[in-house]
Amino acid sequence: MATKWTKKKRSRRIQAVIFIIALAVFLFSGYQLLKIYLEYKKGSDEYEKLAGEAARILSEAEDGQALEDGSSAGNGGGQSETGPFPWEELDALMRGENEDYVGWITIPDTQIDYPIVQFTDNDYYLAHTFEGTENAAGTLFVDSNIPEGMEGKNVIVYGHNMKNGSMFAGLKKYREDDFYEGHKTFRVNTKTGFYTYEIFAVTVVSPDSDTYTLDFADDAQFLDYIASMQERSLHNTGVTVEAGDKIITLSTCVNKNVDRLVVQAKRLEN
Repeated sequence: MATKWTKKKRSRRIQAVIFIIALAVFLFSGYQLLKIYLEYKKGSDEYEKLAGEAARILSEAEDGQALEDGSSAGNGGGQSETGPFPWEELDALMRGENEDYVGWITIPDTQIDYPIVQFTDNDYYLAHTFEGTENAAGTLFVDSNIPEGMEGKNVIVYGHNMKNGSMFAGLKKYREDDFYEGHKTFRVNTKTGFYTYEIFAVTVVSPDSDTYTLDFADDAQFLDYIASMQERSLHNTGVTVEAGDKIITLSTCVNKNVDRLVVQAKRLEN
């Protein structure tokens, strides 16, 4: 029969084991959190550097530098009297870093200020940064099944919804009326020009939704698609999309990766 002293000794041993296990769990969890933080930081540092390089060129464009008299952003490439157009300079700079580069997207009042790439599959850039480093942040990328790239009829761009607010996490703000009202347009820069896009629909859909339609048999099917997207939209945008318009579809995961938040916009003629 165990004595009172023996019972206390056994109880202390059990408490010690529980403490050691709890400490181990705590240390492991701390290590995992630190690992995630360092990975996030590494990705953020890389994209901040790229954004700084892009900002110089974009600011020059906004100041009207390197543009021909009477020309406007978005009217195509070519050479100005002082050298390449700004969008050509940006394209050359980023392609020098990564030949998969196809564009740059900027949405004010979010962290979305990133390069866009396109690869031969839709898996690689889910876990690799623009510079090819393996990282959970990945890179914004165009669906590999769009041969025209950024000139496609419906350019679908995917990006992660990162917990630190990076990549396409900022798209979640478009669920709010106030944010949409103050941010109805955003900028996308490609090798052919600087373009403004006007949002016509914001939706929450399933991953297999017809939202991700790439090809349209004719104008009627395209316009039916637009009508369907606007009918589902969280906001009544009142934006008219015509048969000849090109659109962009920005997509990210929400609701614990069950659904997709989609922001769609048409390219404006600058």
